[in-house]
Amino acid sequence: MDIRSLKINKEKEWFESKYKPELEIKGKLSEEIVYKISKIKNEPEWMLKIRLKGLEAFKKQDFPDWGPKLDIDFDKITYYALPIIYPKPAKWEELPEFIREVYRKLGITKEYLEKYLGGAILQFDSSPVYEKIKDYLESLGVIFTSLDTAVKEYPELVKKYFGKIISPYENKFAALNTAVWSGGVFIYVPKGVKVDIPLHAYFRINLENMGQFERTLIIVEEGAKVSYVEGCSAPIYSLGSLHAAVVETYVHKDGELNYYTIQNWSKNVYNLVTKRAYGEENSIIRWVSLELGSKVTMLYPSLILNDNSIGEIYTISYATDDQILDTGGRLFIKGKNVRAIITSKGLSIGKKREAKTVNRTDVKIFKGAENSYVKSSCESLLIGKGISESIPRFEVYENSAYYNHEAKMEAIDKEKIFYLKSKGISEKDALKLIIFGFLEDITEKLPNIYRLEIKKLLDIELEKYGGIG
Repeated sequence: MDIRSLKINKEKEWFESKYKPELEIKGKLSEEIVYKISKIKNEPEWMLKIRLKGLEAFKKQDFPDWGPKLDIDFDKITYYALPIIYPKPAKWEELPEFIREVYRKLGITKEYLEKYLGGAILQFDSSPVYEKIKDYLESLGVIFTSLDTAVKEYPELVKKYFGKIISPYENKFAALNTAVWSGGVFIYVPKGVKVDIPLHAYFRINLENMGQFERTLIIVEEGAKVSYVEGCSAPIYSLGSLHAAVVETYVHKDGELNYYTIQNWSKNVYNLVTKRAYGEENSIIRWVSLELGSKVTMLYPSLILNDNSIGEIYTISYATDDQILDTGGRLFIKGKNVRAIITSKGLSIGKKREAKTVNRTDVKIFKGAENSYVKSSCESLLIGKGISESIPRFEVYENSAYYNHEAKMEAIDKEKIFYLKSKGISEKDALKLIIFGFLEDITEKLPNIYRLEIKKLLDIELEKYGGIG
């Protein structure tokens, strides 16, 4: 498949595209705001009740008492911004020109959407503005739409799965999402259907002090398979923005899900997301995250795994000056003969100020998870003022299970660069050679298209860094 199916133009991602929303809801979070959002969407009563429970949970919870410091004023956030009045355009040509121009600059065009993807959803602030799925997938019963639409058109499916593995009491930001969520993605793959082309969603924050709260729900029925890719970006503004998404995925018996994230928010965004997948017996779940942007990221994808299932979490975090990327993964091993791994790579490159990556590994192996195998590893590469931490935690209640954790940190010094330069390699290329080699044991396991995209984005970042000094 052509690399353009994941095309992101990093050099243009942070351009400004100011516009006046058709509708905007902001101010102190209250029942009134929740009611307004639900009314605008013309939601059923059962979803409003879920939102109000989320608001109640939000009020009862504090910020995490661990991890990065969070400086968020909830009274100044825009909770809902509508760029265009419903109904959504049915065709690409019907989108307002200012929205098409944003996506063109990001490398997302009508031709690229139609040729290289099985389906695409584009979200602009709070609103999905474009949805498309190939006709042959639709004929197989595959559903790929916004969760807004699914609540109205597939209510029984949404009610069955929404909020079942992520409670609003999971954390303050999961509760916030439950109260004010908007947009996001709904995927349903029927029994035995294998989707051979990736489904893709792109989330864009355009306004200052914007809160984006998309909600994603993915259901893979027995023996089905799907790959899903999400990309994220925002322009640079002086006032911070908040991204607090929730993702729930359910993979039934013998199903397979490949979930890929390319996160490239600007450095004024708090990226505080909650993501979890549930895998029934013999399922395969592969979760891959590339974390490049944001001021602070807190991301710990978690997998609940049952008999004979396979779970893999791969994370690459790249932090530069003033960034804190706090990432890792969580595993809940409930079944027999489970095979699971967490592999994290952190790049901390502080040129003038500190850059920090943190890896948190959290594994719980339940009694009865006989002959299960869990291995986690985290490696950090430090340059300049880069710093890193590794924080593993294991709870093991099954004696026959195998578990192992490894951690390694290494600083690149001038002697290593000097050695490569003595072989005729420039300093920039020497730095890239070391970093790409450091990432190779993750990238070699990925589809070629995703591997090339990671290399392209890191290549641009390293060009901006300039060298080891």
